[in-house]
Amino acid sequence: MRKQFPHRLYTQKLFCRNCRAVTKHGLYAKEPYSTYGGMAPHIPLLCRCDECDTTFVAFSHEFTIGRGAKGTEYTKIHGKNRIIPGNWLYFKNKVKPGIVKSCFQSEDKEVFLVSYDGAPPEKIECPKVVIQNEEAPEGYRLVPAQTAHVLIGDHVYHAIRNQFGIAVGLVSDAGKDKLAVLLDDNSLLFITIPQSMQNVPNATLSEYVRQKLLLLFPEDAPRVLVTVGQGIVYLDGIVRSLAVKRALSACVNNMPKVRGCVDFLRVQMETYISDERLEGSIWRLLDMPAFKIFDYRVEVKDSKANVTLSCFESNFPKDLEKRIADLPGLQDLSLSITRFPESSSDSQVMCRVIEKELAENTRLSGAVIRLNYFNNKYVMEGRVSNSFQKQWALINAVKMMRTPSIDNRLRVIQ
Repeated sequence: MRKQFPHRLYTQKLFCRNCRAVTKHGLYAKEPYSTYGGMAPHIPLLCRCDECDTTFVAFSHEFTIGRGAKGTEYTKIHGKNRIIPGNWLYFKNKVKPGIVKSCFQSEDKEVFLVSYDGAPPEKIECPKVVIQNEEAPEGYRLVPAQTAHVLIGDHVYHAIRNQFGIAVGLVSDAGKDKLAVLLDDNSLLFITIPQSMQNVPNATLSEYVRQKLLLLFPEDAPRVLVTVGQGIVYLDGIVRSLAVKRALSACVNNMPKVRGCVDFLRVQMETYISDERLEGSIWRLLDMPAFKIFDYRVEVKDSKANVTLSCFESNFPKDLEKRIADLPGLQDLSLSITRFPESSSDSQVMCRVIEKELAENTRLSGAVIRLNYFNNKYVMEGRVSNSFQKQWALINAVKMMRTPSIDNRLRVIQ
């Protein structure tokens, strides 16, 4: 399985079932994702122990890099966090956290007005504390009460033991799913997750997924092998197109009680289509006037396409990803779209005028030319039939715009 996850994203300390200890693990992905600012949910990650090479699969939304578990709150703790109105706040020995309505400071005290269950605010006075190093600015999860919602890497506070720690994994032990927590005193706890959040038995979930896929994908499901382990569904087999492959994976990810889907499906190749032909097909699709996009780039290697582009908010190409995925021979697709706020600047208006002029120019017959202004520069994109048209378009645009600075990205297509 390691070969299927070639890209190491970063290193994190996790519990290793073979070492029976918390060790450094590499987190590997099938694509070179950036973890800056978090990750999209449902991305499978292979976690490999650096000590013994033991591996297991987890998903981006189970880690703090994914953030945003729905319906749960991080709770701040007096003396450990900087607190502002609106925060959930927990005081040691209190039954539950409350919402801070307001807070004040005197020379030696901090005063909080805290509401519990919507009741009138309660005044709580505490000695003033100067926080030098805020370990968890977003707050803590309270265990064991919030065990079901803890993400791997979350800072936690064990209310019963009065200790802080960090979540280092989700494990299966004696038939039960448990949260592994490493406390500050280096003790390792395994806290059983509530019954309602336990993984469905493998055989039960496997049968449910198979029946659902047969119902929704009668043509493709018979050729798909379904394997289940600890709530994770693995798909293997051959399907008709990348669009079907993606639809199957999305369907499984949306099924109840499924932790996530690991997709090893392959697209059936009726005839071999070279990377150059695939790339050309994608370029032609992006050049279509229906798509109001700019700063677009395409790279195809081993039948896998990497496409990046930009657009203004109102011109977001909703069906572009599906149309690319439907192209014959495409095995995988990574599409990144940057959205810009709407622009009615004089520069953008001028671009539209020049585009119209170039489209009507007889010497540019057959060309598709786009001109846009973004990131403080003008960029000309599209395709032309020869080098003469490429230079002619640039010269005319410079004359009309009266600027020598235009990034000419026109492609010559014979």
